[in-house]
Formats: sequence, structure tokens, C-alpha cells
Amino acid sequence: MPSLCSFLVFEPTQTVLVASLCQRAGWKVSFISDPSKRFKFYNNGHSEVSQPGALAEFGALGEGENHGQLLMVEAEETEANNIIQLIRAADLIVEGFPDQKYGNPSGFEIPDDESERASIFENLFRTTGFFELFSFKMERPVGVAVAANAWSDMRTVYAIHKLARSYETEAITPWSAHPRYGQIFEKHSGEFSDHVRSSIAINLAFSAIEELNLQINSSREKPRWLDKEYTWNPPVLTDITSRLEKAGIDLNRTVDWIARGDETELAIQPVRDRFSAYGDGQVVRDIELSIPDAIHACSYLRNFVAAHAFGKETPRLGPYEVYNVQQVARFLVLSKCGLFNVWTHDLSERMDSQVRPS
Repeated sequence: MPSLCSFLVFEPTQTVLVASLCQRAGWKVSFISDPSKRFKFYNNGHSEVSQPGALAEFGALGEGENHGQLLMVEAEETEANNIIQLIRAADLIVEGFPDQKYGNPSGFEIPDDESERASIFENLFRTTGFFELFSFKMERPVGVAVAANAWSDMRTVYAIHKLARSYETEAITPWSAHPRYGQIFEKHSGEFSDHVRSSIAINLAFSAIEELNLQINSSREKPRWLDKEYTWNPPVLTDITSRLEKAGIDLNRTVDWIARGDETELAIQPVRDRFSAYGDGQVVRDIELSIPDAIHACSYLRNFVAAHAFGKETPRLGPYEVYNVQQVARFLVLSKCGLFNVWTHDLSERMDSQVRPS
């Protein structure tokens, strides 16, 4: 069975956890010392170099320091690449923003012969072009867990890939949407290519929601609303809430729909007046939506602004509309995988509790 280098580096203490997560998905993996030697890990953090030419200055390992552990996937090439790429896509969703520092490579087959391995490590992996592909993220075990939980359900796998591609198309950092920063970005652009990019990102994110079968199902015969006040039609609401519950979504949670600066953004449906507790009504006008309301708001943007031939409202699409749809999709994807608001230390505690004698 071929053994493929994933270029995914883990902190040495994470390997037992990651191996356990992979085993649950039926993946055969192993770890080797990171041949790039790009990262050093110590008790309270890590350091890295960006170019192979700096390895000499990076120096040898000091006391208490270790190089990272590289994930190796033992499978035929197509399956190995599907595993590696799914972990990368899930990793991106956990982070909520694409990391431009690293590429998105396929697996690289590593020969069994030790001398050939040593030559590849020295003469290829520590050279410009390959060296930069090795990456580490502290929360990557959560990405592995998301990918492993999704592996048996192709709809969820596609949802992860679609949402990841949406983030790669256009995204703002999660911290920049924090209310303390108010409005950071220009809300609208006059450039046609920006309108296309925003619409693609919205379409992909909403398509991820559809892959989970969590769109609102309605028709002319069974409309969503009973009146102009956006009162839910009970059969339509019951249908979506039952599918949300089946997917493991917490219906008690709400979504903060971001609205910043002057009131020039697209008016969304449904119109609600539940403003977020931290809003000031001027710069920060975020709205608190139920999960069904938030899904409808996403579908409204997709159906009437982004998905078909562009109209007069399209230039009003901007980074906050994209962020809102992505955040709803992210919540649904991670919740479906049982990992919303779960981090590496939570996974470690779960594993410790499972092996701890009762």
C-alpha cells in the first residue's frame, strides 16, 4: 500500500489524538518526524521559518524542543488525496478564513527505500517550492475530527468542500467582524469583478447548506410566510425544524446577522427587529436571527441577488453579505459534524475521559 506525505504537520503531543480520530474513520495513517524541519515545538509554543535557506540559522534543537510530526496516509493515491484534501478543507472551515501562507498540495508518495527517502527529504522537501507546503495549525486536530466525522456521508463531504472553496473565493477574518471594530471594510464596490466574486462565494456557501439538506422547502402552494409580517407558515417551519433537529442542530441557538455602518446594505428577509445585545444602533446594527430565519436570509440573497442574471441590486453585495452566508453555513456544517465551538483542548479532554478508569 502506498504511503503518501500529506504535508500536514502536527505538534508531537497531538499524534495520539489524531491517530485515534483517523482510526474511527477507517483511515490508515502513521507519523514520521517532519522532514522539512520547518517547525520547532516547545512547552509553551512553537516557532517556524518561512524559507529553507533559513534552516541553518534556525539551528539545532535545544533542550525541550522537538520537530513536528508529519501525517502519512497509507492508501491508494485517489483515496489518500481525498482524505488529505478533506482535512485541509475542514481545517479551513474550523479557522473560518483561508491561510494564504500555505499551498493546497496533493499527497506525495514516499518510497520504502530509506536511502531514497533521505534523498527526497534533503534534496526536495528542504528546497523552495516544496518546503513552503509543510504547514502547522494548532487547531488542525479539530479539522481532522470534522473530516473523519463527515467521511461516511458524501453530502457532508461535498458541503465541506463547497464552503471551503467559498472562503477561498472571498472572505474576511472572523475577528474583523467583531463588534468592537465596527465597520472595517467598504460595504460596496464599483468593480464588476468584485460583484462576480461575491456572488460566487455566496452561491458556494449556500450550496453547502443545500448539501446538508437544510434549505427551506416551500412552493407557491405552500408558501413560507402567512403574511407581510413574515409569520412562518407552520408546515414549512415544522419541516425545516425537524430536519435541523435530525441533523443535530441546536434550535435554541441564534445567529448574529452582521450589519455595519450606514444603512446602505441590501434589505434582507425576513425583517426582524431583534437587535444584538452589543449593537449601538448606528455603526453596529447586527440582527439576531433564529436558525430558520438565518437560513431564509441566506436563500434570499442567493435566489434574488447572486444566483441568476445580475440586476440592479447586485452591486450592493459586499464582504458582510458574504460573511453572513458563510457563517450560517459554517455553523450548520460544524454542528452536523458535532464539532461547533469545539477546539483541540476539548478533543483532548474527551479522549482523556474515555481512557481514564471509571
